[in-house]
Amino acid sequence: MSCESEARKRFAALSDADRSHWLDAAEAEFCAHGFEEASFNRILAAAKESKGRTYHYFAGKDEMFRATLERRARLAGSIDETAALNAKDAAGFWAEIASVCDRLTVAFLADAAFAELARILHREAAARRAFAEPLKALERRTEALIRAGQSLGAVRDDLPLRLLVTVALDLAASIDRWFADNTGAMTDAEASALSARAFSLLAAPFLPHSEIPT
Repeated sequence: MSCESEARKRFAALSDADRSHWLDAAEAEFCAHGFEEASFNRILAAAKESKGRTYHYFAGKDEMFRATLERRARLAGSIDETAALNAKDAAGFWAEIASVCDRLTVAFLADAAFAELARILHREAAARRAFAEPLKALERRTEALIRAGQSLGAVRDDLPLRLLVTVALDLAASIDRWFADNTGAMTDAEASALSARAFSLLAAPFLPHSEIPT
């Protein structure tokens, strides 16, 4: 097991209060300065922690950003696709996917820190590299969703699976980025209505087609 994995395991074993000791300070720093401009030393000063003790739990700033965003995503609410994976028919599948998208919009509206960390992830390549492992897991979950949709006749199967996964992730990232950037200027009702309409952008490319134009 890598040193990073060992440090992550040690950090996970801490109490919520002990983890928050670092992550509250990290979240404030990342939200104020972004990922690249955030200072590891300022985080440690705010947390009143030494580098030696911190490196016992974090391999560096990358790992701290990952832990910060993962915690905020959990606090913002569960964005769980299990119901879509277990849908019984095509209509149920798309209804559950729409529900996941709506819950994500609600999370952005309710949690300014979550929205800001999402903006940083979309805006900064270095932040995406720091979050590469969870993003890879998201890719695997997206592939599983597409396969589940295909098994129900809800998702087209006339294109390579990897192409469909790539399109789904790119579209979802574009929509998430826009909502993270703009929901603060809307009422909850306006954002919810727009989210429902924007869902068609995500669903349309994946609906089965009996005739493909040539």
